[in-house]
Amino acid sequence: MKRKPARRRRRPSPARGVELKRDLPALPEAAERALQDVMQALDDGHCPCGDLDEVRMALREALNNAVRHGSHLNPRKRIRLFCRCDPTHGLRIVVRDEGAGFDPAAVPDPTQPENLERFSGRGIFMIRRLMDEVEFHDAGREIHMRRHCQP
Repeated sequence: MKRKPARRRRRPSPARGVELKRDLPALPEAAERALQDVMQALDDGHCPCGDLDEVRMALREALNNAVRHGSHLNPRKRIRLFCRCDPTHGLRIVVRDEGAGFDPAAVPDPTQPENLERFSGRGIFMIRRLMDEVEFHDAGREIHMRRHCQP
């Protein structure tokens, strides 16, 4: 009796890229699981887009904002996450919540003297410093983050 060779799980090809989508309830533990899924996929897919620890921090802030500020910890509301990394287009991450939205231009600058002692209000500032491009869409309900890949 001839044995079939064991099937190996193929690792994603760096040339093909990595793509991941998640739809999750607006709960911190669900956001943390989604974050870990994305980071594992990027690590397994050999995403050549710089420091993944910086990406982790930016994504954690975006998910935290969607869960706490956008959806107010309401598990009936959904957070949608899309992530794609490939050498041609770089790393693209989109986080969308079902909240009322906000005006990103109206968020106070955390580096201004009157805001230095505040306990919160630095998330968007950090995301903008950690990622190469950041855009808000749909009245602030959706954040698009991009990181360019190094050749």
